[in-house]
Amino acid sequence: MPGILPSLLSAVHRFGPYVLAVNMILYFIELQYTQTRSSLDAGAWVGFIWFERVIAGIFTLEYALRIKLAPRKGKYLFSGLGLIDLVSILPFWIGFYPGLTQEQLGLVRGARTLRLLKMFRYSPKLAEFARSMYHNRVRVIPIFLITIMYLMISSTVIYEVERRAQPDVFNVYGDSIWWAVVTSTTVGYGDKYPVTPLGQGATVLMMMVGIGIVGMIFGFFADSFHDSRQPLEPALMEAYCRGVHEEGAEGRSVKALRETHRSNPQFLIFADTVDRYIDQAG
Repeated sequence: MPGILPSLLSAVHRFGPYVLAVNMILYFIELQYTQTRSSLDAGAWVGFIWFERVIAGIFTLEYALRIKLAPRKGKYLFSGLGLIDLVSILPFWIGFYPGLTQEQLGLVRGARTLRLLKMFRYSPKLAEFARSMYHNRVRVIPIFLITIMYLMISSTVIYEVERRAQPDVFNVYGDSIWWAVVTSTTVGYGDKYPVTPLGQGATVLMMMVGIGIVGMIFGFFADSFHDSRQPLEPALMEAYCRGVHEEGAEGRSVKALRETHRSNPQFLIFADTVDRYIDQAG
């Protein structure tokens, strides 16, 4: 009997990507060809809601099994993958609330797309990429701060320069923030733009700086992807495993290896995996 639940979870996990693909295909067909406000709309085909119930039931079963089989349930519930598993089924169960309107049910239906995040569980490569980004998180802080500073400075400059010349366009400060984001990403909707010589001159400088910031952000993702594909040296893996075996996860040589290679996401991923399995075995 104890082996039934792990086998059932393994089967659900194996077929999860296919269930997710069917879910997204049906969602696209429902939106594209029925023009309904929700799956419970009067003009909706009843099959859509029944397919959704079956699929949501499968993911709910998976979530319950993972809670049941997790060695440390609290750690799973608040982990990234645990929260993704919860988000993937929560909209379906919220839909049973009797006070929801058709428009609100439509938003619940749209929340099904959040299930695509489960690909971080089903795809080992995506999971490895996510772990690499996590271990590179110290590099996110300066990029985030630089982005915030840029948006605040550029939006303030344009707001103060243009709001007198275009009071209808830059009516509130939020309008200038919208302009700064659209301009820095080179989207350029054209709904808001400077007309004064000073505003246009400042915009030229801001666009060049904004392109550099966007490049830094994409560079971070590219580096994380590159790091996730770099193989580890066998000697390094052997040294870490030997240190854990002889001294434990908190041993001096283990900590030294972590400190020396703390800028190597692949090593940190490997080390975390080793520590996790040792912790589970203990």
